[in-house]
Amino acid sequence: MAERQFRVEELNPFLEWHLHTSEASLEVASSEAKRIAKVIGRKTRVLSPDGAVLLEVDVTTEA
Repeated sequence: MAERQFRVEELNPFLEWHLHTSEASLEVASSEAKRIAKVIGRKTRVLSPDGAVLLEVDVTTEA
């Protein structure tokens, strides 16, 4: 099984990033970040193994 290297985090109500899940592929992590953002109505992001932000999803600014 591949190592889950891409972290999906959500911005909680206290404006702190919280680990939600981790995935082995960027594609799956990106899909999860989008899905989670829609469900909870808050920002999510995907981090690389070294901590760089690869994707940020903000459903609060989408029309």
